[in-house]
Amino acid sequence: MDLAIIGAGPYGISLAAHARAAGLSYALLGLPMHFWKEQMPQNMFIRTNPLYISLSDSEDKWTIERYCRENGIPLASPFPRPAFVDYGFWFARHAGVEFTSELAAAFSQAPNGWVITTQSGGCLTASRIVIATGLQHFSYIPDVLRSLPSNRVTHTFGQTGFDQFRGRSVAIVGSGQSAWEAAALLHRAGSDAELLFRREEVRFAGEDNAASGLRLIESAEQFYRQSIEEKTERWNTPRQGSVALFLKPYVEGKVKVTGSVEIVRADVHEDSKVHLILSNGETRLVDHVISATGYRMNLNLLPFLAPELRSTIHREPQPFQGYPLLNEHFECSVPGLYFAGPLASHTHGPAFGFIAGLRQACRSIIPHAAGLKNALRV
Repeated sequence: MDLAIIGAGPYGISLAAHARAAGLSYALLGLPMHFWKEQMPQNMFIRTNPLYISLSDSEDKWTIERYCRENGIPLASPFPRPAFVDYGFWFARHAGVEFTSELAAAFSQAPNGWVITTQSGGCLTASRIVIATGLQHFSYIPDVLRSLPSNRVTHTFGQTGFDQFRGRSVAIVGSGQSAWEAAALLHRAGSDAELLFRREEVRFAGEDNAASGLRLIESAEQFYRQSIEEKTERWNTPRQGSVALFLKPYVEGKVKVTGSVEIVRADVHEDSKVHLILSNGETRLVDHVISATGYRMNLNLLPFLAPELRSTIHREPQPFQGYPLLNEHFECSVPGLYFAGPLASHTHGPAFGFIAGLRQACRSIIPHAAGLKNALRV
């Protein structure tokens, strides 16, 4: 087999579509659209303008516009999350993508490539591997909350429903999109929720994110070729996250919002309530804490990557050593091993933390892999 793709979300599906068009044999390992279908609430929307959430095939044929037109779905922002999940499967069918519904447990180098062991005990061999697993291994919970028992603190990742919090008090820590989405859904579920965050105020994005979506796609094509000085300036600039404007009426006036505070201590009282001490001297007693504190990429957290292999992969310089150092084809220092998606977002830019980087990743990785295959034939 020419290529193993680990991760069956938008990046993995798109890579498989390009591989098929290039005549490469492949295996697409993972549960199809699992993050979008099973790890996120389905009764919410995608904040990105739908014009910029198309998956990628070699002819740009199976776009979100075409899906909406053929299925009678309005191409409107915000776009319903279930419709995007359905689009992912629609794309795969029309692009001829085949899934291997196995999860990778481990892989190791072999004389002619790689040996992949699946969680069911199966074994596959491939000349090259692309890791396109997204965010699921990288949820970040601040140190101050990690001492709480797991039944008292959860991350927004994997939080698909909120009915279990009906009639309960919940503190949401964070000021970004996922925090406001959780607050909206908690209110809808009948919870007594409060947003707590360090910022003085929340920044709202525009009505539609067309301009920012276009800028991300353009940066996907340009970032790698920028000077070291330009890249350094970009990464040293603090990221100013924002909240989609459509969430404002779901939260404003319905959920208590407290800014300019940090949690300095968190513990559980004898009555099982979580006791939070805030930096302004106030305290909170809540039933549960939801950490909407984003993700921190760290190659060491990939469960299928053996320590001896991790140690041979060159990393980005401090303080970004969680990221692999990649070349222009998204290949790391270990020949035949590529990274697509968020793990590529330091070398290749912030677009690869989003769907906006799909097309560029596919058009860089697959031709390189196909070219190596053809070179071996000569």
